[in-house]
Amino acid sequence: MVNNSSSNLLRHVLYLYNIKDEPGGVAAQGSGSEAVNPVSMYALFSRRGEAPQAVAAFGCAGDISTTATANYVTRLIWWCYPNATEFRRQMAPYCVNRWPVCNPNDRYRTADGSCNNFNNPLWGASITNQARFISPTYGDQYNIGSVPRIRSVIGSLLPSPRDISNAVLNGGESPPRSRILSVSLTHFGQFVDHDVISTPTLRDGDQDIVCCNGDVPVVRPECFPFRTPPGDFQTTCMHFVRSDFGVAPGCPPESRNQINQRTSFVDLSVTYGNTLDGQNDLRELGTGRLQEGINRILPTGPPGSECLAGKSVSNLTCRSTNADSRAYYILREHNNIVERLRAMGWNDGEELYQEAKKILTGIYQHIIYTEYLPIILGAEGMMIFGLRSRQFGFNTVYNPSANPSTRNAFGAAAYRFGHSLVGSFVGASNIDYTLRASEPMEDHFFSTRLIRDFATFGPSAIARWMNTQFKSRADRFLTPAIRNRLFQTMPGNGFDLGSLNIQRGRDHGIPSYNRWRQFCGLQPALHFGSGHLGLTYHCASAARALQSVYR
Repeated sequence: MVNNSSSNLLRHVLYLYNIKDEPGGVAAQGSGSEAVNPVSMYALFSRRGEAPQAVAAFGCAGDISTTATANYVTRLIWWCYPNATEFRRQMAPYCVNRWPVCNPNDRYRTADGSCNNFNNPLWGASITNQARFISPTYGDQYNIGSVPRIRSVIGSLLPSPRDISNAVLNGGESPPRSRILSVSLTHFGQFVDHDVISTPTLRDGDQDIVCCNGDVPVVRPECFPFRTPPGDFQTTCMHFVRSDFGVAPGCPPESRNQINQRTSFVDLSVTYGNTLDGQNDLRELGTGRLQEGINRILPTGPPGSECLAGKSVSNLTCRSTNADSRAYYILREHNNIVERLRAMGWNDGEELYQEAKKILTGIYQHIIYTEYLPIILGAEGMMIFGLRSRQFGFNTVYNPSANPSTRNAFGAAAYRFGHSLVGSFVGASNIDYTLRASEPMEDHFFSTRLIRDFATFGPSAIARWMNTQFKSRADRFLTPAIRNRLFQTMPGNGFDLGSLNIQRGRDHGIPSYNRWRQFCGLQPALHFGSGHLGLTYHCASAARALQSVYR
């Protein structure tokens, strides 16, 4: 137990937090606008989703917990975390309590992913913390996360993400392409990504935050902008807002852990939604079908809706035309299954909806484990980790001690390899699969103009093109469409996705390369060469590129 003085100190810390202004306060420079510009599009890309108030409350509890932890530790004579039991007791009035009631007789999954594990019903549920393989590395003295990672393991300041991008990720105007795999693989992977993880960024009340005032960084705790070389973009400050973070059940003392507002399961929640309200918003209640617009595509949202694309619970349908098309396939197939079930005698709208959703989710999971993952992990990887599907029958293996929550490093680092697969264009093919038309990708972020252009593009023509166009190769290079012109509305005002990826890893406290080697049972890399105890898993040119920017 902590002594009385420590207990009083913790109580005082919580009291001070309770009476101070909301996190972020008011800053005229840092207030966003709803105008369509790169900053507003980037904010929409990572905005709180279907349950913004629940995410905000969860994030507020996380802010109180980490602030109290940091202040408590700072004021102690010796460094240690506060007693967890006493901390939880005093955090109770500020904690967000969520205790799902699970029914073992339920036939269908919950909307929010809870109750997958009856012993730990929040494992893998939406609006929970992202799990970690290893503890984070932040920049503040006590590794709480109030300061992102800004220094290397030898104490020097880390280089600008844009400098790294220019040295390591720049493949010129035409990065190498695969000779085997198509664009469909790229955007199916993107679809899976947004099905299992979505990390919201911090906001100032109901306003987006702007972190650059021209060339000048805006100084506020939610911001983590970085320098770009003169001439690369219109300004030398690249806007960046830190990710929102939550708290573990019971609000124990802990470092900052970012929120996953999506379920961690491959359950098509990216299309159906991960709240009951979100699911109902897309349904034809009483029929079991999903709402359709003209030509069997997503209906348009209400006037003034943030997404310039179709009505959907997910901003995925706002982000790119290729990813958008996946949602239409799910919509159409769900309704096809409903009609087949109806022809077999099913007539209850709720059962039709849930059964079609269950069947389609099973098909989706089968595609992932029999077609997608073998390409990504290889036959040996699938066998080592026991991921291969059975040729006959089905698998009933279940491990109740395995936490299925999406890992922080997966979303913030590892799975972002898929960005190297992205091409520069959106295309459409004729019935015979000859190219009909193509347009630059950067012209179609947050727009479904091509999806709704049935004369030239449309979902079917885009799908034919995706199935025949070779994707970019899985390597270290990014196409200029996303490395120089992400969300661009005029020349020079876009973002660099590669730089944003690097900065996001630092924001989340992703540890150093050698800590990951240690975690994987490998010896540390001690030099930048490709020989023994060097960067043995890198080609020589990649090792030289890294050496040019890192010490």
